[in-house]
Amino acid sequence: MSKLISDLQLPFQKKALDAYDAMLCDEKLKEMGVEKIAVSETKRDLAVQMAYYSRGRMSVNDVKAMYKAAGLYDISSEEAKTYNTWTLESKHLLGLAVDFVPVKNGKYWWNAPKEVWERMGEIGEAHGLSWGGRWKCQDCPHFQ
Repeated sequence: MSKLISDLQLPFQKKALDAYDAMLCDEKLKEMGVEKIAVSETKRDLAVQMAYYSRGRMSVNDVKAMYKAAGLYDISSEEAKTYNTWTLESKHLLGLAVDFVPVKNGKYWWNAPKEVWERMGEIGEAHGLSWGGRWKCQDCPHFQ
């Protein structure tokens, strides 16, 4: 699993970098308490995708084993029971997706208010990206 925009496919890489730069400079995000924007994930390998997909579909022990085999963090039992992705065909596998996360108090702000995610989505869309926050099963950090 990568966190480098440079690992993305070239045409997409440019859009992702432009959106990232715009989010970093956005005054509205700063006013909402966002210190910076982090890249939490870009290109993903199949072992990571399979581990994510196993959540909520396999036993806790099997999910934990898949996370370990993929070199991911030690997942909690509760996380292992919670669905994380709905597909085995993620654009992350192709280097055509990036996850951006707001940072507050030096940490990923996963539970940021809806307005923060919506602003980030607007910025991404303004740079030609499709935002996962518009999907039926929302994925607010995801842009492709």
